Amino acid sequence: MDLLRLALERAATAADAVSVLIDLLERHGQGGACSAEHPSFHYDNGFLVADPTGAFVVETAGMAHAVEEVRGRARSISNGLTIPSFARTYADPLRGAVARHTRRSAMTARRAEAATGPADLVAALRDHGGAGPSYAALSGALGAPCAHAGGLLTSTQTTASWVADLRSGVAGADHWVTATSAPCLSTFVPVRVTDPVPELTGPDGLRNRFDPAHRWWRHEVLHRAALRDPARAVARFAPERDALEHRWFHRERPALAEALEMVEGRERRWLAALLDVPESRPRWLRRLWSGWDRSAQMPAASAP
Repeated sequence: MDLLRLALERAATAADAVSVLIDLLERHGQGGACSAEHPSFHYDNGFLVADPTGAFVVETAGMAHAVEEVRGRARSISNGLTIPSFARTYADPLRGAVARHTRRSAMTARRAEAATGPADLVAALRDHGGAGPSYAALSGALGAPCAHAGGLLTSTQTTASWVADLRSGVAGADHWVTATSAPCLSTFVPVRVTDPVPELTGPDGLRNRFDPAHRWWRHEVLHRAALRDPARAVARFAPERDALEHRWFHRERPALAEALEMVEGRERRWLAALLDVPESRPRWLRRLWSGWDRSAQMPAASAP
């Protein structure tokens, strides 16, 4: 993430950003803890870099790197090395198998190939490969783009989601973000990177403890209530959410603060509609989430 932020700060084009990434990588390498609660956990990073004129894939292994210019209609990376010559030398088959990156990357590539606009990409990010998350005991629901935690070996989940439409150029680009976990249970709100935005999180919000001052944690109450049966839960509010997104995709672009106010008001109603959703998860998965909820000091879901 440090390399990503520095590239965004210092580069004006995708090609410039690739140069910044490579220069910093060759001079300083990459490292640092990739988990606040598990400081020894780390990984090598991959980047999709795009502007209105083109896109690149940058993949890394320590200080080694490879760059591929995107030539086709779509390109996907997903927790694994995908540039063939680089992957043959540096890929870790065991880590790749646990991350289930081959399946997930194929799903996103297929959906991106067929996409005609932001709504199709939002649908791709919400894809479980079925009606709802499919959990594996070792890696949870990591086998689909909309990843849900629950594995006994690795418990990774989608932290936040972003769709960018660059067809109108950088200044006129439209962006939609969740600023919340689980895109299947989130609403994509419009944002322009040239406009001031309210603070969505901060240093205190980065700790893995519930903090109602931050948008991400307020949404977690809805998210974790819906996890009892995500498919049944999302069916109760998806029509209203999808209609709201459709308006934003096609007709209006409210300011981010206004959009967030609209969404949070609806989420309070949606939470009340989920209180009677029955628990459908296996016992081992319920135990995992119960422990995480206690650790995060999550409040019990209740009607607003």
